[in-house]
Amino acid sequence: MEEIKIDDDVFNQLKELHGQLTEEQNLLIDKLILNDELKERFKAFHLCDECKQPNTGNDWCQSCNANRFKLNFKNWSSGNDIIDEFIQKAQLEAKHYRGVLEWIDYDRFEDVKYLTKGGFGITYKAIWKDGNICNWDSKTNKWQRSNFDEDQMTKVALKSMQNLQDITIELLREIELHVVTPGKNGGEICCYGITKDPETNNFLFVMSFVENGGLRHHLDKNFNLMDWRQKLTILKDIANGLNENHYDNKLNDINSAYITDLGLCQLAITELKSFHNDNKEMYEVLPYVAPEVLKGEKYTKESNIYGFGIIAFEVCTGLPPYQNMSHEEILASEICKGLRPDNDYKIPQLIIDLIKSCWDADPLKRPKIEELCNELVNLCNYNSEISKQFEEADKINEKLSIPLTP
Repeated sequence: MEEIKIDDDVFNQLKELHGQLTEEQNLLIDKLILNDELKERFKAFHLCDECKQPNTGNDWCQSCNANRFKLNFKNWSSGNDIIDEFIQKAQLEAKHYRGVLEWIDYDRFEDVKYLTKGGFGITYKAIWKDGNICNWDSKTNKWQRSNFDEDQMTKVALKSMQNLQDITIELLREIELHVVTPGKNGGEICCYGITKDPETNNFLFVMSFVENGGLRHHLDKNFNLMDWRQKLTILKDIANGLNENHYDNKLNDINSAYITDLGLCQLAITELKSFHNDNKEMYEVLPYVAPEVLKGEKYTKESNIYGFGIIAFEVCTGLPPYQNMSHEEILASEICKGLRPDNDYKIPQLIIDLIKSCWDADPLKRPKIEELCNELVNLCNYNSEISKQFEEADKINEKLSIPLTP
């Protein structure tokens, strides 16, 4: 099928139109550009000076920039063909700068510091000396980057793919769905590319840095200051983030960081299937993995719902699940037999019923993500029943002698 383009005559009539368009200018555009997609692109992003076609993003022409990326393919490699293909595909398909992934040499980072250890590996914070690509500068014939002067430094998070021995294109596509796509569509957490630590040989995702840290850090720091309404709001935002129909919504940084971790959690599934792996990282991710996945079945959307149920319990109680069980082989076996998180902290009945439905042993009995979102919205309306349950739970929890945070 032949690509539809605007001709030189139309380009010459429209090239001077910039900024806020008048009603008269809009009528002229409607008259000259008959194709709806080209028309909307022009009104939003104006014209590319190089190919004379409407841009696909702010100062971004997918066609022209794809050609630039393609010419540069020969100048870099991750050393892994699957990762190279993954990055190249993202570069060719990027409709704006947030869709771009890069292979970034590790020596382009400085001040690399340990940040936290999660289920799939270690997260570091660092300064990226170059910064991410923003647009092509036709005057210098170079990419303009976010670090355009010495005072503009880009902080990033480096999230490791620790212990992952079998990287497949299917796995990277799953990561793209959970990690890359939200950033493309305007989410707060953006994936800039992939790098490799030369000392450990672990690949790392280069992500935008969240100043407040992830959800676990937020709970450790603020749980005693949170009321039930704030906890419900966090759960609602996390559920919305998991809903594919909500990927174009703006999530706050804390919850976006959790969605990123839930997506990357799947990196550890291969390792989790062999329970002889005796290390802390695998133990930390195991509580969030659905029993059917522990038994060797495929990771599904229903598995994500299970993971949400576990993290919801963590948000409500402030405590990591199964924190008193120290051996992953026993924990994995018990989860498959029906073990679920439990402690003395009182959770309102309407909320705990919803949580328990998420971690049902039968994936088909778990709520759909749309149902989950709707139910959480209803709970956030604070009817008299849920308000009454808030008060009852608070009275019981005030009498507990156990600490509310780890």
